[in-house]
Amino acid sequence: MKTLLVLCVGVCTAFTTSYPGWRKVPDYPLFPVQNGNTSALFEKEIKLANEHLQSVPETLNVPSFSVAVGIDNKVVWSAAVGYADLRKQIPADVHTKYRVGSTSKAITATGVAKLVDQGLLNLDDSIGRKIPNYPVKRWDFATRQLLSHTAGVGNYRDFGISSWVVTLCNCKQYDSVTEGLNVFNDAKLLYRPGTDFAYSSFDVILASSLIEVYSNQPFLEYMEKEIFTPLEMDATLGDHSVPDISNLATFYRAKKNRYKEYKTLFGLSEVNLSYKWAGGGFLSTPSDLVKMGNAYLNDTTFLSRSTLKTFFTPQPLINGEVNEQEYALGWRSYYHYSREELLDGEETWIVHHGGVSKGSMNFLILFPEYNMVINASINARAEEFGHFSDQVYRLASIFLSELEKRDVSDIR
Repeated sequence: MKTLLVLCVGVCTAFTTSYPGWRKVPDYPLFPVQNGNTSALFEKEIKLANEHLQSVPETLNVPSFSVAVGIDNKVVWSAAVGYADLRKQIPADVHTKYRVGSTSKAITATGVAKLVDQGLLNLDDSIGRKIPNYPVKRWDFATRQLLSHTAGVGNYRDFGISSWVVTLCNCKQYDSVTEGLNVFNDAKLLYRPGTDFAYSSFDVILASSLIEVYSNQPFLEYMEKEIFTPLEMDATLGDHSVPDISNLATFYRAKKNRYKEYKTLFGLSEVNLSYKWAGGGFLSTPSDLVKMGNAYLNDTTFLSRSTLKTFFTPQPLINGEVNEQEYALGWRSYYHYSREELLDGEETWIVHHGGVSKGSMNFLILFPEYNMVINASINARAEEFGHFSDQVYRLASIFLSELEKRDVSDIR
């Protein structure tokens, strides 16, 4: 049965990527860069960034690229270039919403951090028996282990056939976190919590269930009340959580100079990610995610410095070794990151989370020592995530070069 399913999935995938429906990229003139926020303090940097932005969609072979930069708790630049919808010739702008993929994990971790800050949740309390609709496992685990991917929860390929169907199809509406747990709640833990690291979307989905337990509110309602509204993240919401989502990008498969809309079920149905809001199902804009990053770095009334330090500290295993991805709690945190185009290769601290979804990519980076945040989104997948992230780093370097001339503080 398992072999038959794998064969069927392979046939479906091949059909979906090759069936008639690929269109040549229209020979439309590329819309000029659509600017949102701009700051006179960074006029030169914004001019350079806009000039670079014009070529990015063609470089990545994607319909659009949207970006925002935050410095000193302000969104100092936001812009978009290309098409939110190729067929309808709708330009992307700073209000266009994108699937942010696994950057959703950082958003969810922010919700948990707020509960920790309020003294409502202890990261190290055993919680396996507190999660509704989740059978007791061989070992118990804690929220800290869920958010650092050390709890032993499997990922897509580790579950049974019925779960595979859901995660490959992405075609069913789930109206609650508890309902979404049915996708994987019967699976065994892969290892004793704390002894290994295995990146997974589903441990963060479990963490969203805990948000419901400790806040006594539905997950999305809690996030709206405690995170999105206070930070004025008006464009952030769960995929398919409301009908007729405005300013939503059309998402594409892209191949050389051809494209088609990213659909499921042989290209007949819209992708629906409601089963994994917390782990990979949020929609947002770069400006909204920069606002969240700004709050981490600046707003001590939103999160205390002690909570920030906890969530930005890479988590060790029981044997004392830090996990292989420098994964903290909902974030990757590299204290000594360097690359040639950033600060002439000098080391700096970055905290980030990328996301790859159905027809999209997203990358959110915080530079705590420079009080700077950048986020970018695209509505197709670049050939490699590294090609996309290179463009984000190049844009970041334009602003970091100016900030390097100023005094910076280490909030570590």
